Amino acid sequence: MLDSEFIEVVDRYRVGFRELVEVVIASGFDGKLRYFVKEPHLDSFLFSLRSSVYQSIFSDVGVLKGLSSFFTFDEGYDYVKSLVVEVCRRVFGRRCSRVSQEGFDAVSYYVLRDFVGYGEVDPFVRDPEIEDITCDGVEKPIHVFHRRFEWIETNRRLDARALETVVRKLAYRADREASVAQPIVEGIIRPEGYRVHIVLDVVSTHGHSFTIRKYRESPYSIVDLINSNMVDAGVAALLWLAAENKQGIIFYGPTGSGKTTLLNAVAMLLPSEMKIVTAEDTQEIRLPFHENWMSMVTRLSSDASVQSVTIQAQIESAMRQRPDVLIVGEIRSRESYGFFQAVSTGHGGLTTIHAENVASLIRRLLTPPMNVPPSMIATAKLLTQVQRLLYKGSVIRRATHIHEIEGYDPTQNRLSVKLMCRWSREEDTWRFNLRGSRLIRDVSDLLLIRYEDVVDDLRKRATVLLYAAKMNLDIVQLHTLVRRYRREPDKTYREAVEFVKEPYTFRTFEEIEREYF
Repeated sequence: MLDSEFIEVVDRYRVGFRELVEVVIASGFDGKLRYFVKEPHLDSFLFSLRSSVYQSIFSDVGVLKGLSSFFTFDEGYDYVKSLVVEVCRRVFGRRCSRVSQEGFDAVSYYVLRDFVGYGEVDPFVRDPEIEDITCDGVEKPIHVFHRRFEWIETNRRLDARALETVVRKLAYRADREASVAQPIVEGIIRPEGYRVHIVLDVVSTHGHSFTIRKYRESPYSIVDLINSNMVDAGVAALLWLAAENKQGIIFYGPTGSGKTTLLNAVAMLLPSEMKIVTAEDTQEIRLPFHENWMSMVTRLSSDASVQSVTIQAQIESAMRQRPDVLIVGEIRSRESYGFFQAVSTGHGGLTTIHAENVASLIRRLLTPPMNVPPSMIATAKLLTQVQRLLYKGSVIRRATHIHEIEGYDPTQNRLSVKLMCRWSREEDTWRFNLRGSRLIRDVSDLLLIRYEDVVDDLRKRATVLLYAAKMNLDIVQLHTLVRRYRREPDKTYREAVEFVKEPYTFRTFEEIEREYF
């Protein structure tokens, strides 16, 4: 069917439980990519068997309760498989003997999908290539945001009944109650920890709608980002140096550009002995090697007797725990003051913010609802812009600019910001201006070493990360390498040079690009 309807199959892969679901991404005659879900085929007998199993489940509260106790397909498979076989023998007798193991698995898949999983949207939840899933109403095609192809229309539409079932299931998994009185709800679906946003038909004109924001279970490392050219080894080394020495870094850019991804990769380079506290709306940060890491998420409550826990409250709590580094998932409002207060008192700080460029970033920080004093903004060091761009026919993510805040002039009440690193579209490489850097000067003062020694250390770090990228080290190997560099920097650097042949060289630009705010 696909071959006759579509000019080109762009990709084909299998996902989900026992890889029973096939995904086909194809380009149609109109040049538009579409995402096709192909679930296990059921012939008429297997379809009847599935209906009988569903009737058996709904007629037995004990079975329904048993299914609700499972969180994953693997946990529930044996139970469901035995249930399917038992119903088949009881209802169909001898005819059951003609059902193959593949047939039983196919029926078991649908039972697991509808009673343990997320129903008709479950294949999208299981696809690791998908970041977002959105449905805009009844009989509207579900759209997904694919890591490689961005937004794609799927072949799945939900009628009113199916959409009602999915929305109720999502609300239940998020421990939220959507109603006429509260038609817009948001929460975290368990056990995956994904964020869900639900809007009921009383305010959504096309019927119920929902969006699921997924997070990668295994975080991208800095090696992954170097190999995908989101950053190069020099950019990564600069961010590593700043984060390790407790300098404030703000990652900014549009939605979906990779701000949190880059922040997480940099945070994974922090010494594992550091006390780290993260404050987020929903958990996105993953630090697998940091035992002294406390993760907090917000809790919003409409019940006066139940305390709401905001990002601002989390920051206040974090400051009482003596963190080396405070990581705030995103600053939008008054919590920004708390973040900069932490940075200004000597704590390391990493956060993200939505902004188009460095000028709009500074304006957002200075104006309501953030209202951060310019003298406090100056305590941060690096402003790192991350963008999603169309480049040579493909969508790419790049850290395009790094500015450093040079300081604050109280006599003129203005901030001075200098461009330190920029991405060249023509070359798809990065160029740096490390002369007179406030960051390098502050690190040299902190460590009581010469400015030139910090620059040399930066070059060594970049070479070590270049080696890690060429070796394509996994997160465990990268963690081991980073720890070795802290213990034996010269020896680790020499081994890296021996492999990569030439040390990393910072390409430079000479002109000074400075802005005042």
